[in-house]
Amino acid sequence: MKKSDINNTPASRTQTKIGAITIGQSPRTDITGDICPLLAPNITLQEYGALDPFDADYINQNFAPGPDSSVLVTRMRDASQVIIGEEHILPLVQSCITRAEADGCQATVLLCTGKFPKLKHQKMLIIPQPLIHSVLKKLADDRPIGLLVPDESQIPQAESWFSESDIQIKVRALSPYLESTLLEERARSLQQENLSLILPDCMGYSITLKNQLQTLLKTPVLLPRTFISSLLNELYGS
Repeated sequence: MKKSDINNTPASRTQTKIGAITIGQSPRTDITGDICPLLAPNITLQEYGALDPFDADYINQNFAPGPDSSVLVTRMRDASQVIIGEEHILPLVQSCITRAEADGCQATVLLCTGKFPKLKHQKMLIIPQPLIHSVLKKLADDRPIGLLVPDESQIPQAESWFSESDIQIKVRALSPYLESTLLEERARSLQQENLSLILPDCMGYSITLKNQLQTLLKTPVLLPRTFISSLLNELYGS
């Protein structure tokens, strides 16, 4: 066996631990079930949930969005959906980042496509939203993108955020966490919009949903969870 072959054997790969932070509760088996099979063998995810210490009653009583809140929709450990205000979750997310770095994670990724202010970190911190917006702006070529968000209350903030990025959107609400028969209806409502591509704008949307959208609309779909998988492989895969 050549030396180059020895260096490329699985045992010689440098293992890379990535902190994966959900704004809900961990483990996010719905997300990691799609992401982990796509990751290079040397990459492992260590999960942290901002809402791990709390039960649903406490969250609903104390973390509900206020009138001026940015609305975030996420998943509990039992697969139920909760709606929270961004201002309540930020210190909890910051705590998760600090813990991940203390635990030896070489980088941290937020499993959320929401807009976040500057967060403290010593290692690389991957926040999907600005990365996705940058890619979309180049790919859309002045045509609108079709956008799915989990809740109707998020439509005005989505329109504001994408306007700031100078991206035209046609937005519909479809929860990734609740049983729904609305996918075909939402897809049909987007068919006449001359879309450049589709963005299901939440980490909760699955590869299965992406495939359904591509079948229904014959339009490219950028799925955040697989986009982030590809980025992690590019940065840390070996």
